[in-house]
Amino acid sequence: MSENECQTVQADPSEPATAAPVAARRWTWASVGGQAGETTQTVITGLILAFIFRAFFVEPFIIPSGSMAESLLGAHATRTCPQCGWEYDFAPAPTASPADGAFVLPAETVCPNCRHSAVPQPEDTIPKAGDRILVHKWLYALGGLLQPQRWDVIVFRDPANPDQHFIKRLIGLPGESLEIVDGDVFINGRIARKTPEAQQVLWHIVFDQSHLPEADDAVGRWPRWVALNPPPEDGHGWSGMDTRVIRYDAPDATPRSIVFNPDTGREYLMDLCGYDGRSSGAFVGDVRIVAEMTLGAGDGLCRWELTRPPHRFGAELRSGGAVELRMESTDAAAAPPVIHAVQLPAFALGRPYRIEFGHVDYRVYLKIDQREVLATTDAEYPPPADAVRDPGLRRPVGLSVTAANLRLELRGLRVDRDVYYTPSSDRTRRAAPGNPFVLGADEYFVLGDNSPHSHDSREWTEVGPHLPPDYRPGTVRRDQIVGLAAFVYLPGLLPLDARGRMRVPDMGRVRFVR
Repeated sequence: MSENECQTVQADPSEPATAAPVAARRWTWASVGGQAGETTQTVITGLILAFIFRAFFVEPFIIPSGSMAESLLGAHATRTCPQCGWEYDFAPAPTASPADGAFVLPAETVCPNCRHSAVPQPEDTIPKAGDRILVHKWLYALGGLLQPQRWDVIVFRDPANPDQHFIKRLIGLPGESLEIVDGDVFINGRIARKTPEAQQVLWHIVFDQSHLPEADDAVGRWPRWVALNPPPEDGHGWSGMDTRVIRYDAPDATPRSIVFNPDTGREYLMDLCGYDGRSSGAFVGDVRIVAEMTLGAGDGLCRWELTRPPHRFGAELRSGGAVELRMESTDAAAAPPVIHAVQLPAFALGRPYRIEFGHVDYRVYLKIDQREVLATTDAEYPPPADAVRDPGLRRPVGLSVTAANLRLELRGLRVDRDVYYTPSSDRTRRAAPGNPFVLGADEYFVLGDNSPHSHDSREWTEVGPHLPPDYRPGTVRRDQIVGLAAFVYLPGLLPLDARGRMRVPDMGRVRFVR
């Protein structure tokens, strides 16, 4: 399968090609009569309207490959990890040709939750077609507020081949200077933060405590969360690191912590994508911790911490409702910490609260039950200036949870990481750190969500005959955009046989494209 084939979307062949039959037969209304004539008129009118609707309003496409995984899936199969029970999708081997309907099993698959690798077996693998999407073709034509926006998912003509379509996420707009630094996008020297809708689909699993791997497997012998302080003889402290529910029970004011294993968990915080089991080897600094916290007794605190040198961030929740967000330097001699505080109603005993604490796009936030209660500002935590940008983390971020004078339970404790846009030294030609790429009028810049395995604006070199002589490789011209990817209407159809007949589609994944 060629690099370009990996990134295309195809017009849905199941949709009727309506224009040609009508034109070829040259039917007239006078040539038919009676009930048959009325039926024929109705059919032809319907075909004409369908053609007009498809040509100008909405057109279906099939995604054959994985440049947008895991937001949108190309040809794939689904596997339930035998070690932890996590369900994940994986792609065919690179030698497969989705355009021909082939699905060649890869040499191995890697579970993104527990890192268990396995050799897929044909008898256990049911290949699925790629997601089928509807594309709005008229929306952008209206202009104004409906013109292409950053973080939109768009379909456009391949700059190398006008008969082929690509689907990517729109990152850079006309006239902007774009740079990719440490997995983030900088526009005109400033961080470009994702919309909440886009961010939600761009979180990738790192580890979910609800899906613990089997203890007898070599991958699963070590816990992902470990206690820094062994429990005293009376048993007080943290327990359950080898279970789905982690508990803390200590009536005293001594703080005790659990940490995301800093030794054996290092590779967990890299940009691995389960779809093709690939990673660029980069540590991802944008992560979040999510859990359902239930207090049982006590008037103490639970503190969530994230360390990304040279800063340490903490979110402290006290049973009485006092909540604090703290930012301090890992250098003890640096400036005093920045503290935000808010008083909420006391946390009810026995009631679960969804806690989300994260760092994304140089912003740290705390959410309780999906509502953001505290966050840093750009003045307090400014994104790095041009002269001091670090091309990448040299070690993973540190994650910990600390409690004191409480009895509590953490259920569904999980760590997610953000998409990491990869500047590759051997492939990236544009927008690398220290080398901004400036877009001209009517030029756009696009990236795939599956960054280590996406052929996109960073590296295009071929130019097709349909583009003018002044076309610049790496850009998408405005007149080459087909439309906005809007809706996944048939996700992951299951082939029944070699002729392509389909089983029941996976209707649970019908969704809007974000």
